Amino acid sequence: MNPNTIRAMEPHTRQRLHFAWSSFSRIYGVSHVTSGMVDFCYNWAMTDEVAPLDCLNHTDRYFREKWVTSHDG
Repeated sequence: MNPNTIRAMEPHTRQRLHFAWSSFSRIYGVSHVTSGMVDFCYNWAMTDEVAPLDCLNHTDRYFREKWVTSHDG
């Protein structure tokens, strides 16, 4: 995903993408976020799913579980 694609997104979707992306950055470190993770974040941002917002640990766990589950089998 290139920066022009991200800039062209609807603002709410872009916010959701960055929200999910920041979780992967906290979990794995900025330099270890892969293009597959970014694609995963984009696909999540396009849904109506709601991540837990009560604390960052819960948010990060939510995204990690979704990531791991999406790569099973």
